[in-house]
Amino acid sequence: MADEEGSIRLSTTEMDALPSSLMQRLPPQPTGAEIQAPLWRSSGFRAIALLILAPILAKLGLILGWRLADPRFVEGWLASGVTRDGLSTLDPNIAYTSHALGHRAALDWLSGHIPWWNPYSGIGMPLAGDMQSAALFPPTLLLALPNGQLYLHISLQIASGVFTWLLMRRLGVAALGAIVASLLFEFNGTFAWLANAVVNPIPFLPMVLLGVEEARARALAGQLGGWGWIAGGLALSLYAGFPEVAYFNGLLIALWTLARLAGLGDRSMAYMARVATGTVAGLLLAAPILIAFVEYLGHSYLGNHAAGGFRHSHLDIQRLLTLFLPYALGELGHTPDAQAFIFWGAVGGYTGLVLVVVAAMAVWHPWLRGLRLTLAGWCVVVTGAVYGQHAMVALLTAIPAVGDAMFFRYFNPSISFALAVLAGLACHDLADQPAERRSGLAYWGGLAAGVACLVAPLWLSHRLYMNAPFVPILARSLIYAVVALLAVRELGGGAFSNRTRALILGVAAVAEAVVLFVLPLRNYPKSGRLQTAGVEFLQKNLGLQRFYTLGPIQPNYSAYYGIAGINHNALPLPAAWVDHVFTHLDNNTIESAFDGHDRKVAGGPTALENLRANLDAYRAMGVKYLVAPTGQSPFDWKPPGVAVSMTEVLRLDDGGSASLVLPPDPSMAAEREVRSVGVLVATYVGQSKGTLVVRFCAADRCAEGRRDLATAADNQYLSIPLDTPVPWAGPMTITFRKVGGDFPVGLWTTPAPARDPQVTLRFASPVAGDEVMDIVELPGARPYFTAEGCRLTAASREMVTADCPAPATLTRLELFMPGWTATVNGAQRTVGQDGPLFQRVDLPAGRSDVRFHYQPPHMAWGYAAFLVGLGLAAASALPFARNRRSVAIP
Repeated sequence: MADEEGSIRLSTTEMDALPSSLMQRLPPQPTGAEIQAPLWRSSGFRAIALLILAPILAKLGLILGWRLADPRFVEGWLASGVTRDGLSTLDPNIAYTSHALGHRAALDWLSGHIPWWNPYSGIGMPLAGDMQSAALFPPTLLLALPNGQLYLHISLQIASGVFTWLLMRRLGVAALGAIVASLLFEFNGTFAWLANAVVNPIPFLPMVLLGVEEARARALAGQLGGWGWIAGGLALSLYAGFPEVAYFNGLLIALWTLARLAGLGDRSMAYMARVATGTVAGLLLAAPILIAFVEYLGHSYLGNHAAGGFRHSHLDIQRLLTLFLPYALGELGHTPDAQAFIFWGAVGGYTGLVLVVVAAMAVWHPWLRGLRLTLAGWCVVVTGAVYGQHAMVALLTAIPAVGDAMFFRYFNPSISFALAVLAGLACHDLADQPAERRSGLAYWGGLAAGVACLVAPLWLSHRLYMNAPFVPILARSLIYAVVALLAVRELGGGAFSNRTRALILGVAAVAEAVVLFVLPLRNYPKSGRLQTAGVEFLQKNLGLQRFYTLGPIQPNYSAYYGIAGINHNALPLPAAWVDHVFTHLDNNTIESAFDGHDRKVAGGPTALENLRANLDAYRAMGVKYLVAPTGQSPFDWKPPGVAVSMTEVLRLDDGGSASLVLPPDPSMAAEREVRSVGVLVATYVGQSKGTLVVRFCAADRCAEGRRDLATAADNQYLSIPLDTPVPWAGPMTITFRKVGGDFPVGLWTTPAPARDPQVTLRFASPVAGDEVMDIVELPGARPYFTAEGCRLTAASREMVTADCPAPATLTRLELFMPGWTATVNGAQRTVGQDGPLFQRVDLPAGRSDVRFHYQPPHMAWGYAAFLVGLGLAAASALPFARNRRSVAIP
């Protein structure tokens, strides 16, 4: 309570609740003549150094190139010879949005442009406003570097640890508890399993809470300010590119703030005012990204994120075991059945068993009891909702917007944080406990919680492993769990000091976290070769036109390389564009993933079939080139009714051969000539050696061709040019023969009984290609700029010069959205909408220099709000505190 002079007096009850470490007599202070100990010897310096080094050491193999961290090797469809043992991360958006679009945003910044617009995906769409690119997030600049995404992730881990350390120390937790909590959060399960923009806001949860604690301390001291960390952390959470995680973290921050009202008395309003000021400052600082995002949402397709689409979704409770023993039911992404596939696509991380045991020991200690109960309640309620407990789902989804997001995936960082803080408090409590007190109810309660978290999930998941083949990793996980729990039991009854017991528990929890984190890292590719010849051809020859891919150069890597491709893979997306794609281009694509291969209905038309049926619609989008997997040109001929199958392989050793006879196809024009033959090969991860020779005969004409197997890509078509074209006629006989080499090659065959090699026939050579792609030209593409009767000279997508004998209308094949403006000879002109998609500007007769510019509407207000927020945040640090002697209550 406060005395008349404003200082704080602690009641006897409050004094007893404080840990003894806070009640120790201060040591004698050094005089000015005394020499202070070197900085490197301080516990704070050593703790920060450890928090910086730990993630670097954990990912040292990626930093040194022993494993390949660049997602282009796995998800970009841009590399050959890639070898890996499994999944290293669960969400491929590490590539399509975070890496590809983030790299584009970084390049825009470095070229002096604010990355508001992405002209290289679809027919153009907002870049910053889509959020997942994290285009306005300062660390995104790292993505301009080779392996920049790896450095970004390490930086996020370090920031998570450092801010947790500062928060724990601000609470009054001793060094041991603070470093345990910090390392646990630094190596949390979301960082281990996800690597897209989901992880970007994670460090700013403890940063904002540090601000909450600073605001509380300032309120207790009667000082102004204290909200700077809140403002900065909240703004960075929103700029980080994943508003769902920022929002869910914000709910925990709100509960923490309320829990810390305890003990404030008449200072409560001062405390809440400081927190509110920091919140307002943070929102003002984030105004530019919030305006861009909200403006985009008004014109967007949102998929299941609209109208509470996830309100009734949750994880399968039969897989609760993976929360505590993450790999007990299989390695990361192990999908023996459809339910497992769904689970891995929805889970957001794990906790670990020892972490739960240690965290549970902290719940009932009297110091900070309200906060402890709040954190424990958060973990119970949110975890229950994530795994489908109806009352908890109803409670959680009653909060606005929770049911609009994949809450069952994106709440995991806040659960991990709450457990990490509790574990740090438990270590602090135990180390602070007097020597004469041994393990009490809290210790054995934590052990009981660990046993429950093992036994109950095992019972719930028994159907998954009792009727399935034996999985060795399950046995190893159970052995580990039993040994860990027995060790905790022995530690509780052994002849250890309380500090030693706390140290062992903390080290065990951190060791578990680090090991679980490191395990997926071994699944990054060991080797691979990026193929850039096709990309370089498009960079030189595409101009302002676009390309469409059936696989290679996955979206949005068109933006990464600065070549316009109409494919997309993102959310949100422009609603008009999504509707046009489904109506005119590909009626069986997944709305959010127009990627040239994934299908909405498995038995429906393929992407290739819809491409062939809608070639004029693709031309109308300005598509000049078509990109396909090597040996699979969109205009290649395949035997009718034969689908690609990789279930049976015919092995050819040196001298081995295989033949097939193809009947005539009356639908094909007789004047065509076969110029090359493709065959689907298995190189056994690049081990095949020698030459594959093909002999092709049609009627009485024959030709041969050969291809070095060292140039073949595993499980792809190998195109073998013939030495002379052969006129199309039937029947046709094809014979393959392997020559030389000490390692065989496999030919993937059609299913039994035919077991014929799977082949394609090509009538025209690609204009370019490499080991992963072939590129063919689509004649007749609509030009990017058109104006009837005018001579147009385009300098870029934003600048064109028109010479018109009479007034005309300039049409631009870029998506129309509010925010586009244009100048003609320096004078402002309205950008109109040409049809449902494109843009038009009226031109006068004569010469016109036309410039286009995009900025989200109302952004001037956003910039003004940012400046106000900056001033409000800076005001937190001004030296206008009143001098009052006080004691801050933790």
